[in-house]
Amino acid sequence: MSESPLAGRAVSLLQPLIGIRGRHAGQTLELVEVLEDGPMVALLDTSASPRIRTNQFGDPLTRQSRILTLPVFSEIEPDAHPVLRSLLPEAILEELRALIHAHRNEPDPPP
Repeated sequence: MSESPLAGRAVSLLQPLIGIRGRHAGQTLELVEVLEDGPMVALLDTSASPRIRTNQFGDPLTRQSRILTLPVFSEIEPDAHPVLRSLLPEAILEELRALIHAHRNEPDPPP
């Protein structure tokens, strides 16, 4: 599956921000990965106590914080995902919004 130009530009824009932290709905979240597929972001919830992960038999393996995987773009409106809107610097949000706007105004490629 080939990556769309919009996804590639969004990934390039967000990758330098790995490690940024912010708060959303009472949670402290850290950007830990930007995934090209989607594009998506992985956010580590550093505010919650680590949960015990188990194997398929229910035996405890490790303690790990919760990781949220979210799309970069909102599925409801032409904007960044609401969680990202509360975490990202305003300048980066404006660049994401400009990418979305430019993508919406591009003609569809021929079949």
